[in-house]
Amino acid sequence: MKFSKQEIKANRDYFAAKIAAEKQKFVVGKWAEGNESSPDFLLLDVRDRGSFAEGHIKGALSAPMAELKTLMPGLPKDKELVTYCSHHF
Repeated sequence: MKFSKQEIKANRDYFAAKIAAEKQKFVVGKWAEGNESSPDFLLLDVRDRGSFAEGHIKGALSAPMAELKTLMPGLPKDKELVTYCSHHF
Protein backbone atom coordinates (compact mmCIF):
# COMPACT_ATOMS: atom_id res chain seq x y z
CA MET A 1 0.00 0.00 0.00
CA LYS A 2 1.50 3.31 -1.07
CA PHE A 3 0.72 6.55 0.76
CA SER A 4 0.50 9.93 -0.92
CA LYS A 5 2.72 12.81 0.23
CA GLN A 6 -0.39 14.48 1.65
CA GLU A 7 -1.27 11.37 3.70
CA ILE A 8 2.29 11.10 5.00
CA LYS A 9 2.31 14.80 6.00
CA ALA A 10 -1.10 14.47 7.72
CA ASN A 11 0.15 11.43 9.65
CA ARG A 12 3.39 13.20 10.64
CA ASP A 13 1.46 16.29 11.79
CA TYR A 14 -0.97 14.14 13.81
CA PHE A 15 1.78 12.30 15.68
CA ALA A 16 3.85 15.45 16.25
CA ALA A 17 0.83 17.08 17.93
CA LYS A 18 0.14 13.92 19.95
CA ILE A 19 3.74 13.73 21.19
CA ALA A 20 3.70 17.41 22.18
CA ALA A 21 0.45 16.92 24.13
CA GLU A 22 1.79 13.85 25.95
CA LYS A 23 5.02 15.66 26.82
CA GLN A 24 3.03 18.60 28.18
CA LYS A 25 0.83 16.26 30.25
CA PHE A 26 3.94 14.59 31.69
CA VAL A 27 5.61 17.91 32.60
CA VAL A 28 2.46 19.29 34.24
CA GLY A 29 1.97 16.02 36.13
CA LYS A 30 5.52 16.08 37.50
CA TRP A 31 5.10 19.72 38.57
CA ALA A 32 1.75 18.94 40.26
CA GLU A 33 3.41 16.10 42.17
CA GLY A 34 6.03 18.56 43.45
CA ASN A 35 8.84 17.05 41.40
CA GLU A 36 9.48 20.14 39.26
CA SER A 37 9.99 23.76 40.25
CA SER A 38 9.46 27.10 38.54
CA PRO A 39 7.24 25.99 35.67
CA ASP A 40 7.27 27.86 32.38
CA PHE A 41 3.50 27.50 32.22
CA LEU A 42 0.48 28.73 34.14
CA LEU A 43 -2.04 26.07 35.16
CA LEU A 44 -5.64 27.26 34.90
CA ASP A 45 -8.59 25.40 36.39
CA VAL A 46 -11.48 26.36 34.11
CA ARG A 47 -14.20 24.76 36.23
CA ASP A 48 -16.65 26.94 38.14
CA ARG A 49 -15.38 28.58 41.32
CA GLY A 50 -17.40 26.24 43.57
CA SER A 51 -15.70 23.17 42.11
CA PHE A 52 -12.31 24.89 42.42
CA ALA A 53 -13.02 25.65 46.10
CA GLU A 54 -13.87 21.97 46.73
CA GLY A 55 -10.46 20.91 45.47
CA HIS A 56 -7.90 21.66 42.79
CA ILE A 57 -4.32 20.99 41.79
CA LYS A 58 -1.97 22.90 44.07
CA GLY A 59 -0.65 25.96 42.27
CA ALA A 60 -3.50 26.16 39.77
CA LEU A 61 -5.41 29.38 39.36
CA SER A 62 -9.19 29.54 39.14
CA ALA A 63 -10.24 30.83 35.71
CA PRO A 64 -13.79 29.64 35.03
CA MET A 65 -14.71 29.30 31.36
CA ALA A 66 -17.51 31.84 31.82
CA GLU A 67 -14.95 34.43 33.02
CA LEU A 68 -12.04 33.54 30.76
CA LYS A 69 -12.63 36.31 28.23
CA THR A 70 -12.48 38.88 31.04
CA LEU A 71 -9.47 37.28 32.74
CA MET A 72 -7.32 36.79 29.61
CA PRO A 73 -5.90 40.34 29.44
CA GLY A 74 -4.52 39.96 32.98
CA LEU A 75 -2.73 36.66 32.34
CA PRO A 76 1.01 36.64 31.64
CA LYS A 77 1.99 36.70 27.97
CA ASP A 78 5.37 35.06 28.55
CA LYS A 79 4.05 31.73 29.87
CA GLU A 80 2.22 28.89 28.21
CA LEU A 81 -1.34 28.54 29.49
CA VAL A 82 -2.36 25.00 30.42
CA THR A 83 -6.00 24.36 31.27
CA TYR A 84 -7.83 21.54 32.95
CA CYS A 85 -11.48 21.05 33.74
CA SER A 86 -11.99 17.72 35.44
CA HIS A 87 -10.57 15.41 38.06
CA HIS A 88 -8.95 13.23 35.38
CA PHE A 89 -5.44 14.59 35.31
